[in-house]
Amino acid sequence: MDSLTRRIAGLLQDRTDRPRRIAVVGAGILGLSAAWALARRGHAVTVLEGGPIPNPGGSSADEGRIIRHAYGTMQGYAAMMPAAFAAWRALFTETGQDRLVPARAIYALREETPWQGAVARTQASHGLPFAAVDPATIPTLNPEGVIRAMEVGGSGMLLAAPILADLAGLLPRCGVELRPHTPVAACPEGGPLLVDGSRVAADATLVAAGAGVLALMPEAARRFGLRASLQTIAYLDPPPGLWEDAPMLLCRLPGHATGGIYVLPPRAGTRLKIGDYDTSLTVDPAAPRHPPRAGRVAALLDAGARAIAGFDRYRLIAARHCLYTMAPEDRFVLRGVAPGVTLASACSGHGFKLAPLMALGLAAAVEGQVTGEELAFWAGGHAASA
Repeated sequence: MDSLTRRIAGLLQDRTDRPRRIAVVGAGILGLSAAWALARRGHAVTVLEGGPIPNPGGSSADEGRIIRHAYGTMQGYAAMMPAAFAAWRALFTETGQDRLVPARAIYALREETPWQGAVARTQASHGLPFAAVDPATIPTLNPEGVIRAMEVGGSGMLLAAPILADLAGLLPRCGVELRPHTPVAACPEGGPLLVDGSRVAADATLVAAGAGVLALMPEAARRFGLRASLQTIAYLDPPPGLWEDAPMLLCRLPGHATGGIYVLPPRAGTRLKIGDYDTSLTVDPAAPRHPPRAGRVAALLDAGARAIAGFDRYRLIAARHCLYTMAPEDRFVLRGVAPGVTLASACSGHGFKLAPLMALGLAAAVEGQVTGEELAFWAGGHAASA
């Protein structure tokens, strides 16, 4: 673990002696995690959300999300993962509910890339297994075109919806004021301005509004290269007896419109979920997402047939689009945009697995324990790989 990550993770150990008033705009996983990290340090936190809390229409709303140590060539983020897991354990200790379900993860490789060498190095550095398995021994995997299947240790599923509900229940007990159905019009120095014309006074404001930042802070969003994109997911009813002990599957499909799919097995009440990797489509975040685009759903199901054995035996339960904020090179953007105002934007689904650790980074910046430049560099996944 690099020294900057160690300093930030150290905020789990004590409280500040200089409490401040903090406004958090957005109640997705990053906003709620930031409120938790700041409140446990002793700050007075108000969370502002335009919809309900939790918001079922938000980007964080889902049944399960993948968490893993394997991060391919993004080795700075891979190096952060032990601290990220520690932050999740601290959160679960305080909510009283462990929402991380360990699960095997199999990467089905259909072409040679730098991914395998990079993961071999980072898994070894964490003391985690990384081994080839025979694709024919994985009943759920379609082995056609697979040149290698690799099992990575240190993987699991985060139960997203229960986590959000747990945070919404925990935060008021920590003194956090949750203000649902409170849309924000602007985020100047001194605290957010609400649509109704009132103001929430704050010493610091953290804007974790997901794709909403494109409308709320358009100039900053353009400056940092943020855009809104759709990813398609589907929930499936699988044949009985196949998935009870089956691994997660991560299957890139070279040349396919989806880029490939990831598969989360049904665990702890979740449904079997598949999702695509295609983030090329830039959309207006205010545009309707329902019903989902038929072409995108058809492409996802075609990818499912290529990746999952016997896919014609699966029944589609539901499909939907997730609205994600994308950033250059798929890296977090935690940057100051005005005195006392920080934009906190994740990228794609990587925002969920790292949210509590990124929240500690935001708390460190609010308290002046790291500079704005250090925060931006670290959140971009550079510090641990420097």
